[in-house]
Amino acid sequence: MKQALAGAVLSLIAAAGLAQDGADAPAQGRTAAPRDEVALQASRDYLIGAAIGSSANPLGTAEQKLSFGGIWAFQLGRFRFASSGASALLNQGRETVDSGVSTQLARSDKVSLNTSLAIDDGRDWRDEKDPRFHGLGKVRATVRGRLTLGLTLSERWSLTSRASQDLLGRDGGLRLDTGLNYRHRISRDTHWDLSFGAGWANGTFRQTHYGVSPEGAAATGLPAYALGGGWDSLSMGWRITSALNRHWVGYAGLGVAQLQGAARRSPLATRPTTYSAGVGLAYRNR
Repeated sequence: MKQALAGAVLSLIAAAGLAQDGADAPAQGRTAAPRDEVALQASRDYLIGAAIGSSANPLGTAEQKLSFGGIWAFQLGRFRFASSGASALLNQGRETVDSGVSTQLARSDKVSLNTSLAIDDGRDWRDEKDPRFHGLGKVRATVRGRLTLGLTLSERWSLTSRASQDLLGRDGGLRLDTGLNYRHRISRDTHWDLSFGAGWANGTFRQTHYGVSPEGAAATGLPAYALGGGWDSLSMGWRITSALNRHWVGYAGLGVAQLQGAARRSPLATRPTTYSAGVGLAYRNR
């Protein structure tokens, strides 16, 4: 199953690179000219900037941490590469961009379909300050294949659903995330978004991230904990994004997330409700 899904995702990415004009549906009532397709294939858009954020992991010692780092994105023809902080900035006022490497499979006025690959960094429990967690097995890094469906419900409301699968068989499992977004446009170049999200994962993902194996229990003194698939998170966020001028774009946002169900009852879930905040500023070439 995993190998089949991996092949399907990679095949979709390859197919998108050979897609006809119909895969990039023009606005209703207009037909894309051949030169538009040439311009798309020759696209060399890029963005580079920096962001600062505060967040906490609900598992382990769950400290609120301040982080500072670079954000970047660039496009080569139909393919886009972006860090998570830059996913909404490269095409501010145009369309969203998945983090990792992504490409658009289909688009119309109401529906979009994208596929992407991204690295899941995993987790090393030896980084935790509390020595109780040091005996837990390492959550291995992997590559995740993602398929994202976007639906425009009205002028201000949209719905996004994303399936994410571990492609390397490293116990990353399958995860599904769905989000409802409300967008309020302040001006042509500035808007704020209010989003609501929910996440589901299969038993493999949840056991790897929230479970405690018998070996881990013996090494740490924590109780063994096993769980199957189910809904594991709810989230809400607010973010304002603005194109300050032709080249500079910035954002600021706040968020709250909460573990649900069996994930919340895990011995590893020491802080089931977490808060986050972040700001970023970036330069783009057009």
